[in-house]
Amino acid sequence: MSSEKKFLVVTAVGPDRPGIVSDLSGILHSAGANLEDSRMAALGGEFAILLLASGTEAALSRLTAILKDSQASLGLHIVQKETSAPKTERRVLPYAIRVSGFDRPGIVQAVTHTLARRNVNVRALESRLAYAPHSGTPMFVLEAELEVPSEMALSELRRELSQRCEEENLDLSFDAGG
Repeated sequence: MSSEKKFLVVTAVGPDRPGIVSDLSGILHSAGANLEDSRMAALGGEFAILLLASGTEAALSRLTAILKDSQASLGLHIVQKETSAPKTERRVLPYAIRVSGFDRPGIVQAVTHTLARRNVNVRALESRLAYAPHSGTPMFVLEAELEVPSEMALSELRRELSQRCEEENLDLSFDAGG
């Protein structure tokens, strides 16, 4: 068996309860794998986990077997997929956006369509409802980390995003760094 570092993406979804993160991270540790990156959140009554595990081929084989055998006892539906190390082939600039406005269908599509047309990669995206003080009006908030091609004119991207957000009656912040 190779000692070369391998990677495994694991997704898990199940009823929200205390101890899910502890249980899953304990399984990774006992298999000899490392939790490299993760996103975890309660969504409705479910808890969703997306993580990147790394380790030797032997460690990830143990992890795969343990997770398969543990689905029922953990109360989770688990999907696993081997992947490669993150690639950094193209030159990009890290940027972050925050978009907010009255909640309605189509906000994520409007913003991400503008980014995709400009070949901007969405590295991470989080969205949620927040409720306005006093009125309780549902406000939609989208925050994303972007990879902007280094050859792109940032003023054009900023102008196009601002125009789209103005058409959609949304507030936008667009900042360097991610």
